[in-house]
Amino acid sequence: MIAFLWTLLLVLLIAGSIISVGKLRGTRLDAKRKKWWVIFHVLFVIMYYTGVLGNFVLTLFTLYIKDRELIYAAHYFIKYFDLYLIVPGALGSLATGLWLAVGAWGITTYYWVIMKWVGNLMTIFFGSIFIGTWIEKALDALSLKELEPMQNPEYLHSQKMILTGSVIVLAILIFLTAISYLKPWGKRLVSHR
Repeated sequence: MIAFLWTLLLVLLIAGSIISVGKLRGTRLDAKRKKWWVIFHVLFVIMYYTGVLGNFVLTLFTLYIKDRELIYAAHYFIKYFDLYLIVPGALGSLATGLWLAVGAWGITTYYWVIMKWVGNLMTIFFGSIFIGTWIEKALDALSLKELEPMQNPEYLHSQKMILTGSVIVLAILIFLTAISYLKPWGKRLVSHR
């Protein structure tokens, strides 16, 4: 619950400040500035993908090894990938994406833009609430010296959930990348009164 509240506070702070500044300034990005913001956005997305893919590969690695020290090291790296790649990548892509939406397309003008920020928020909250908890539970279970990891039901459950969560987040990120490129849905019809 604490992770959810901190994540919510951070997301509201980032989104609120970007939207407020953009609306107050009447920000419209010219072509040159838009390109630079897209570059920053893509760099944050790459960082995000790298962390999630790294967590997936390391968790997959732990399925096939028996050495407690290697399993612990893999989960230690999973934790640091989460802290130093996934979290900044996700929040950076949210911030730059919102700024691009405010300055170029509008936050609620296009269905594909709405879907991108909804998808990004889903992955951010899913990661902070569930995956982060499973990572901590896996490390706690591994610290119990009397049980081997492959005989510890709590560790095995956390391991399986980290793997499943990584696949879900990767699927959502691939979907968001596809709609960024394809822009499959047009403008929303807004009635003027």
